[in-house]
Amino acid sequence: MEHEGMSSTKFADEIGVQRPKMSHIVSGRNNPSLDILQKILERFTYVSTDWLLFGRGEMKRESVSSSPVIGAEKAENEAEPERGAKNCEETEDKIETKENKPTVIERIVYQERPPKAISRIMIFYADNTFDTFVPEKGKKD
Repeated sequence: MEHEGMSSTKFADEIGVQRPKMSHIVSGRNNPSLDILQKILERFTYVSTDWLLFGRGEMKRESVSSSPVIGAEKAENEAEPERGAKNCEETEDKIETKENKPTVIERIVYQERPPKAISRIMIFYADNTFDTFVPEKGKKD
């Protein structure tokens, strides 16, 4: 801002952020977000990324052009379609092999058990005593 001779409001307008956000950053209340840093670097292409992020080195870049980086990315991306086509074919083969497998249906068989009979009921009391109840044989409800 000082280098361009701008106020914080003019600077905020220039990079396309809300004025209160810039005011909070200048006052030290908030740190700049990644979005704001990117907007500064897009608008002021001569500003060094290291200087803006870390305070290291010179404020101005030696070279403003960033085409070598973009060119390197394009060269890598041009090789990608060949790999992508191979991966696509492999994926289709995997899909086809999964479809050809027979479907296994599992059946769960429940075995009935004989009904359980109560042999005795015990009740324990807080005073460390207990009662035992034994059902009478041959009597069913």
